[in-house]
Amino acid sequence: MATQLLAAGTTAADSADVTVVAGTPVTIALKAAAAGAEVTVKLKDDGAAYNIVGRITADTPALMVSAPGVYRFSRIAG
Repeated sequence: MATQLLAAGTTAADSADVTVVAGTPVTIALKAAAAGAEVTVKLKDDGAAYNIVGRITADTPALMVSAPGVYRFSRIAG
């Protein structure tokens, strides 16, 4: 089932937290990405800090997240 995490745009923005459950991988992808588009994938740690664990770009527009945890997706302005 497709769900939009971030509205299309060019300004910096963060998604809401997304929980990935063990055994239920999630594929994230850019929709109609412009050249230079970039989204960082951040994993929330036990201290509530977000750590960058991946990136998707116009050149690599999809990524499967399979490790359980709480994630946030952050669009880089531009």
